[in-house]
Amino acid sequence: MAIVEWSDDFKLGEAEIDREHWGLFALINDLSDKHAQGAGDASITSTIDALAAYVDVHFEHEERLMRSVGYPELDSHIELHVALARRVEEYKAAFERQAARFDFNEFTAFLTEWLTDHILHEDMQFAKYHHRH
Repeated sequence: MAIVEWSDDFKLGEAEIDREHWGLFALINDLSDKHAQGAGDASITSTIDALAAYVDVHFEHEERLMRSVGYPELDSHIELHVALARRVEEYKAAFERQAARFDFNEFTAFLTEWLTDHILHEDMQFAKYHHRH
């Protein structure tokens, strides 16, 4: 069951970035599904690892695009990316320390809220800038 649904509301009009955003939604849903289905720790760790790696790759692509068009809010946008990557790593470490006590609902709610808010506000602001220039 999807806990975060992709829709056209999240499209920025940049094919690579939109595909990657969709991929992040898919990984969050996969993590939620694995937990709900009682998947083993190794399977869940694999998905968390994939999510952390995908976040890094996506942020690199997004920041490269922003840099290429001279986006004036790049530095503050990078700070938001760094903060999320750090939180994902903290959750990942918490799961590795005590999988039985890991709060999946908190983690997936945090990811869902952060991602949707970030795309709809921060990334849309960039998309408007990019399409004007």
